[in-house]
Amino acid sequence: MKTIVIEGTGKIPSKKNRMRIWKNRMIKDKGCREFEIMLSGIARDSMGNEPPFKGDVSLSLMVIFGDRRRRDLQNLFGSVCDSLNEIVYDDDCQIVELSGEKHYIKGEWKYTIRITGET
Repeated sequence: MKTIVIEGTGKIPSKKNRMRIWKNRMIKDKGCREFEIMLSGIARDSMGNEPPFKGDVSLSLMVIFGDRRRRDLQNLFGSVCDSLNEIVYDDDCQIVELSGEKHYIKGEWKYTIRITGET
């Protein structure tokens, strides 16, 4: 069993209501694409030369929101799970356990992603 912890600052974009149709194709908006590229880079650094997990994976997401606006935690998982494909695990269908928590601290935006699996 191995655990990877990824910590970052900033907002995680929700994929809900962010997909658009362009020339009969579904595309992600710019903010979502940029976040996924950034998180992929952090994940690559965290994994080092380790291969992606091959078996079942557990993913835990802890988010701190900087304001008290109402947000749905489950909408954030899409961006996070897609970003880690082929880097931390081969495909996000390997995730068998998801957990999440959210907190509010005025002016502070952070997230911690903990992935546990077999290499």
